[in-house]
Amino acid sequence: MTPALARRLGKAVALLGSPQEGEVVAAARAIGRTLDAAGMDWHGLAALVSAEAARQAAPGFTFRTAAPRTARKLMAHLARQPGATPADRERLERLRARLLGARKKVPLTAAEVAWLDSMWCAAFGRGAGP
Repeated sequence: MTPALARRLGKAVALLGSPQEGEVVAAARAIGRTLDAAGMDWHGLAALVSAEAARQAAPGFTFRTAAPRTARKLMAHLARQPGATPADRERLERLRARLLGARKKVPLTAAEVAWLDSMWCAAFGRGAGP
């Protein structure tokens, strides 16, 4: 879906909440025409809305699935953040050293993953990266 199409549909969908029945019907028909012109239908629009809701609900990032090299780099990045305490930096460095040489999935405990993920979210929000 192009940004222009998304803007047009967004404006028309907002009109579906109008207290005027005529505006609601006109908005629904306008959405139908817009979807048709884009080669879509109402089912396609519903699928897009559902997919976006699932995307927003899913965590953007977790250390649980990070490759060891990626995890080490991101831990170093976390250590440089203004909110990291000296104790945090020390713990991050110990974890990074433990991962050095690991080739498979990150061998971190659930508690370590939860701590790292909470630090990441505090620094960058829902999975936003550097």
